[in-house]
Amino acid sequence: MRLYSRNTGCTYIKGTHANIPIDAVEISEDVFRSVFIDVAPGMIRSHDPAGLPILIATPPYVPTAEELCAQIDTAADNARRAVAGDPLRAVEYDRAASEAQLFKNAGYPSEAVPRTVAAWAINGRTVQQAADSILAEAAAYTEALYQIRETRLQAKELIRAAMADGNVELAEDIAAETIASIEAAVAGIGNNAS
Repeated sequence: MRLYSRNTGCTYIKGTHANIPIDAVEISEDVFRSVFIDVAPGMIRSHDPAGLPILIATPPYVPTAEELCAQIDTAADNARRAVAGDPLRAVEYDRAASEAQLFKNAGYPSEAVPRTVAAWAINGRTVQQAADSILAEAAAYTEALYQIRETRLQAKELIRAAMADGNVELAEDIAAETIASIEAAVAGIGNNAS
């Protein structure tokens, strides 16, 4: 005789197993085979009100607020990396922008061209054009960073509120729209230029 315990989720055979839970109920070999051996794809084991094992459809995955927020953070991290490359390149860009700004503030003196500006004065660019190009790119990058931060933080709060209200679909929509917005914010900027 085969038995099933709802509490343990296991089957037992009377006479073979010494310790059988008190909630164990008798099940047929057909039930055992269909629920434990020949399980159809997309089905998981559960039990009915009488404690008998049954198969039910796998419930749909429902993300948590933390998972959706983590997706947004990952998209923001990827967007920043797409623009700046590695962190040392971001430092290099920051240095170039700082030196270009000082150079511009001084009136673009030809006798004091910063090395970071001189390195970009190629392909027919003058040192003034190079400095202005560096500053324009830095401004675009800075604006993208502001947009990423503002969008990311606002969306995470909206997601938490939607999830607290039980509106998972809205939270998922917010996450998807935010990720698309973050990706759009860095399109064509820095290393992400096509």
